[in-house]
Amino acid sequence: MASDFQSTVCISGAVLMLLFSLMAVVLNSCLLIVLYKDRTKSLKSTTLLYVTSLAILHLLFGSVVSTAAAESYITCAQDIEDTAHSMSAFSRISFSLLIRTENYVMLAFSVERLGNISYPVFHPRADKMKNTLIGLASIVFYSVGFSIFEIAAAQRWIRKLDLHFNVVIPLAATITLTALLYKALRRFNGLYAEQDPCDSSSGKKSRCRTRLKKQILLSSAFIFVVLLFAISLLPNWNLLLYEVYCSNCAQHDWFFAAFRLCVAFTFLRTALTPSIYYIRIPEFRKGVKMVFCGMFEEQSFRVKLFSRGKNSSGKVTVIYL
Repeated sequence: MASDFQSTVCISGAVLMLLFSLMAVVLNSCLLIVLYKDRTKSLKSTTLLYVTSLAILHLLFGSVVSTAAAESYITCAQDIEDTAHSMSAFSRISFSLLIRTENYVMLAFSVERLGNISYPVFHPRADKMKNTLIGLASIVFYSVGFSIFEIAAAQRWIRKLDLHFNVVIPLAATITLTALLYKALRRFNGLYAEQDPCDSSSGKKSRCRTRLKKQILLSSAFIFVVLLFAISLLPNWNLLLYEVYCSNCAQHDWFFAAFRLCVAFTFLRTALTPSIYYIRIPEFRKGVKMVFCGMFEEQSFRVKLFSRGKNSSGKVTVIYL
């Protein structure tokens, strides 16, 4: 392989990866701050757990994995490393661990979204949060356990098993469930336009409408998240599958260039996912303004009066200087 060609590919991939990683660290940190300091509590739900889990995974991907990958790209540009894959075991294991975990989190998220749209029955929040936490903990436990098994076995068939069992099957299930979610969302929007899904005799009609509208917006945002997830990862996964069934193909220059650039392209989803939440979810935009723009700093406050009569309203006038 020509030295100039290898250096050009590795430098280009490193620039893309560092750009996406920097955006991922900044935007996902802002996302976590907004979710943590949401004073309206409008985002507190099981969906919050999935969004927070994805944000943490993307933050780790943009910081830990990118640091390990950057070392590989630097050595590649210096002609020290001339393979498509990183020679660092930590870089490979951390990359596969976070990708595997995110893949199953996306699958669980798609099940949650499809259930909320197809069967909009609002169960007690405490039970749903507990079940979601158990599911996320199980996903992390499985991903870590499989990574330990992968390190201990160190066999080629483990990679083939990992690709099919932890990549192809969950991704196909996620795409299928997301397609069903899109179909259910269109049907739900049609029914919502023709008739009111909330009981008109109920005193909680406005609250029901608000929650249904929120479910629609969250589901539409999730569809874009899945689309971005598939676009950023499918090129890399296709090359991995191609390499599994064609072991000699990794020696070609085109495979080296395509694989190195596709690895850098996988960081795209970590950088743009928070932007989807901001564009598609009004509650998140409000939370960003509250946390970073001080939108509600000049609200009136209600205080308890210790020496007032029974007819006192408990309100005071606040004068801003």
